Amino acid sequence: MMAGSGKVIGCLVFGCLIGVLGVVLIPVVNKFIHNMVVDQIVLKNGSTGYDNWINAPVPVYAQYWVWDCINHMEVLEGEKPHFVQKGPYTYREMWPKEDITFYDNYTISYLAPKTYIFVPEMSVGDPQEDKFTTLNIPLLTIVNLLQYESDLLQMLIDLMARGIGYDTFLELSVHDILWGYKDPVLEFAFKFKLMPSPYFGFYAGKNGTNDGEYVIYSGEDDVQKVNKIFTYKGSTSLDFWSDEYANMLNGTDGSLNPPFVKKDQKLWLFSSDICRSAYLIYDKEYKYQNIKLYRFVVPPELYANVSVNPDNAGFCTPTIANCLPGGLLNGSTCQQDAPVVFSLPHFLYADQVVHDMVGGMNPSKEEHQILFDAEPLTGASLFVDKRIQINIHTQPYPHIAFLKNFPKSFFPILWLNESASATDKVVHDFKHQVQTPQTAATAVEYGLLAVGVLLVIVMIFVLIRRRQVTAPLKLSINENTTDETKPLLAGTT
Repeated sequence: MMAGSGKVIGCLVFGCLIGVLGVVLIPVVNKFIHNMVVDQIVLKNGSTGYDNWINAPVPVYAQYWVWDCINHMEVLEGEKPHFVQKGPYTYREMWPKEDITFYDNYTISYLAPKTYIFVPEMSVGDPQEDKFTTLNIPLLTIVNLLQYESDLLQMLIDLMARGIGYDTFLELSVHDILWGYKDPVLEFAFKFKLMPSPYFGFYAGKNGTNDGEYVIYSGEDDVQKVNKIFTYKGSTSLDFWSDEYANMLNGTDGSLNPPFVKKDQKLWLFSSDICRSAYLIYDKEYKYQNIKLYRFVVPPELYANVSVNPDNAGFCTPTIANCLPGGLLNGSTCQQDAPVVFSLPHFLYADQVVHDMVGGMNPSKEEHQILFDAEPLTGASLFVDKRIQINIHTQPYPHIAFLKNFPKSFFPILWLNESASATDKVVHDFKHQVQTPQTAATAVEYGLLAVGVLLVIVMIFVLIRRRQVTAPLKLSINENTTDETKPLLAGTT
């Protein structure tokens, strides 16, 4: 009996040790996983993060939708413009990092030339053939630049435009508005070296070029700084806006996030397209092919009017007296003084006054918001949608005959979505490199804990049962035992 109890107690002690080992392994394994992630995320030769940073493993596409104005003759007489959306026209975007230099202060400089390759199977038509009616943006730019000049000069612009047959509206191809077309006024100015090119297009001369030198942190001294921008074009801040907050250079370029993402944090990124930093906040958690993802979105308050969000005062240029309605960003200061205004597609989150100026908009949060779906352990973005709409600020110009009745509006030209979606191979590789080791390590630590606890419970149960069986047996023996001192034959003398 004693030997059996000894074995049970031995098993009980062994179970306790296994359980303690499981508990001890939890912080050890967590530290191991943490170090594994850090080692692979920091930007250094040989790390997975560095390889993915140089050449993104996820295909990136730039999709464009243009706004076709269907009542342009009536607009010239002062009517509200109405639009029909055409698109998408899709381009594969190649964005490799080049001219990479490492520095002793854990920073890296690089250039990132973008190349666009048309993808017909993901497009509704041929961008060189498909036409739409839109504003003559070079004309509106010149008029906007001279609106505060003398009345005589403005009338001369009117005469010049009439003399060369310069129309307020143009029928352009999608290719024209993106990659450039020869404009007669720009061509004239180019001859006198007043303009750098006779062509106008939002991406004219930019295919295969970079947007300037970036210097970022490698994250080797602090993984939470990985890929965060230190300087852009040699400066630690911007100079497009009217206060220090608006000119701050915050976050990453969006290609790689720091790991260990929390739901209560903001994800900051800088976009050279709109010349500002912006942040995203947590929206929801969901699973994709058994991978946990946090969705972060740009909140409505980022675009809100200064009366709603005072932090936006610095984006009112040149002064706070020039604030635009909520949902709009004045982009003229970073677009060579062209009357460009940025918004989300279909004026999502814009004030009602903006929607009242135009017809044909159908904003949808799911289709038109900016979002990053990040895996919280590594910070890897498996799905990204960076959306923006380009608009032109229009108004009547009393001293220019063909624009004197023009309505005040924010005239949409096009909107784009720069998107990335994880392929099946990327998901498989992520599971193999990150999720499987993490799952195995977690299974070991909690498996040991479970086995230890189970063994302890079983051994305690065995001890209790043995005590329950032994106690009645002893009682029965005591009751049936005779008194050895009592005579065997009562009454014998």
